[in-house]
Amino acid sequence: MSTRELVEVDEVAEIYDDGAWAVEVLGGNIHFGWWEDDDDPTPFLEAINRFTDIVGDRLALRPGQRLLDLGCGAGEPAIRLGQRSDADITGITNSTEHLKRARERVNESGLRGQVRFELGDAGALSYADASFDKVLAFESLVHAQDRQQWLAEIHRVLKPGGRVVLTDLAEDAPLTERDRQILTDFTLAPPGPPMAAFDLVRDAGFVVDEFLSCGDKISRSFPAYYERVRQRRETLAAAHGAEKIDAFLAEMPAVLDVLRTKVGCVVIVAHKAAPPRPAAHG
Repeated sequence: MSTRELVEVDEVAEIYDDGAWAVEVLGGNIHFGWWEDDDDPTPFLEAINRFTDIVGDRLALRPGQRLLDLGCGAGEPAIRLGQRSDADITGITNSTEHLKRARERVNESGLRGQVRFELGDAGALSYADASFDKVLAFESLVHAQDRQQWLAEIHRVLKPGGRVVLTDLAEDAPLTERDRQILTDFTLAPPGPPMAAFDLVRDAGFVVDEFLSCGDKISRSFPAYYERVRQRRETLAAAHGAEKIDAFLAEMPAVLDVLRTKVGCVVIVAHKAAPPRPAAHG
């Protein structure tokens, strides 16, 4: 890993640490909600859990299987999956603040020993080849400095025949240069077209089993997030500092329209092909 890559990894961790207060707003999660349509009355936090279940169900976890949650955030999705599956789950994050919160949450959940959290770099995993039955990358690939390297590491630690489920941002409508700058200023890498993630996963050696574009299902997440912060401004400011919260509230409106109207999401389910069987003789 180059010096520049180390700096970038540290920068991402710093962004996560600095924005860890958002976990409080999102019920321990750092991902979108899912609504069936504009008339769906589901509250935001319930919609977030619904998306966790929609993505988690595609893992098809069975008791005793090993899951790696790559970019686990503050741990809520891994805990929810552990409660629903009895799988053995390891989550990694590069944020010390998220790691602290994830470990607190798992101790409170009764899943200590079944679900564990570690500090790690998704681009240089410390696990042996073919260590995991399943891998989850839930809205974490968007923060990768080298997406190809992340996928290469996922492929390496996944058992032959093992499944990976990932979500990624996608460009649902053409982004202008100004749109791209707005996203960059908000520490979001401008996404590519929906099929870019498909091609990336396929080129990493995986067989894609399902490709789901769901921008219309998650678009309400952005204004809902802003509104939750706005409504809780006094409490959040008292706990985390008025300057930090007010800066978010001042910056968010400029990016809201771009996120809501032009940025979507894809869910990809793929597997690592098993090596071919030796030809039979005789």
